[in-house]
Amino acid sequence: MATTYTPGTQVDHYEIIRLLGHGGMNRVFLACDVSNQQEVVLKFPNDDLIGNIAVFERYKREAEIGNRLHYPHVQQLLNTDEKRSEEYLVVEYIKGQTLRTVLEEHAPNPLPVAEAMRITLQICDALAYCHEHGIFHRDIKPENIMIQEDGNVKIIDFGIALLEGARRVTWRGLSGTVGTPDYMSPEQLKGERGMAGSDIYAVGVMLYEMLCGRTPFEGENIFAIMNQHISQDPPSILLTNPQLSPALATVVMRAIRRDQDKRYKSMSNLLHDLRNLEEVKPVPYEPETQRLNHSVRIAITATLIIIAIFLLIGALGFLAQFAHTVGH
Repeated sequence: MATTYTPGTQVDHYEIIRLLGHGGMNRVFLACDVSNQQEVVLKFPNDDLIGNIAVFERYKREAEIGNRLHYPHVQQLLNTDEKRSEEYLVVEYIKGQTLRTVLEEHAPNPLPVAEAMRITLQICDALAYCHEHGIFHRDIKPENIMIQEDGNVKIIDFGIALLEGARRVTWRGLSGTVGTPDYMSPEQLKGERGMAGSDIYAVGVMLYEMLCGRTPFEGENIFAIMNQHISQDPPSILLTNPQLSPALATVVMRAIRRDQDKRYKSMSNLLHDLRNLEEVKPVPYEPETQRLNHSVRIAITATLIIIAIFLLIGALGFLAQFAHTVGH
């Protein structure tokens, strides 16, 4: 049973202010560091996961990744050299709102192009830094992008990030498939290890959403969306927003090609083109529809079903934990 701290509880030199979130892997609290009155975020691994070697290794890896990343657009890990009475991470508290909230405030309209570009350039800049340090986020989505009160971006939640060279960690039979379906690359959905190409794909999907007010793929259920990511290239962004420049459309569509060989090779290359659109030669976009034989279709369907089941289990677990928290 996971411990839930009430406001006013003190853990070492941190006083709990309130619960921020309670998911399948962590309990996250806003707290005050009583030694300097700084507001911070405390991330506790759920008690039942500490005994799960694979999941707990992910938690420890997040701490190692946090120690390596020191960049203005990345949430900072704090106070790593102190002794603690139990396992938890202390991370920077960011005042602002998520990119998801910003998108919802503008819905169903897209963001202004200049604002979408400003946000994306900062995201790409931060991820290029992470990739140079052998760290791949693998869960880039609007919920993990914070827009601070001054308008600047911070990338948060490296809980499922990959540290280059680290051994593969499998979580409860999910075969290493991690991420959020709307923004997951085709290779991730197939169970491959997401790396630079997957972060590039996710950034491209977010930029598409910012510029169009919708993601490239929409469907009646999660199976339909995942199947589209795997089996077909997305529709041209100019079909939804024909006012965009051909150069910008070329960049977006190159970032979200299903075939990794047709995508940008690095986040730095994507960042360069976004910064220098006048140098980008517009290329007519022609989506390719993958032709699948019967056995491949069966394999993809089975993979999608397994992923969906685990996502459903995770969602139900979150709801159960949330109900327990509210009830107490």
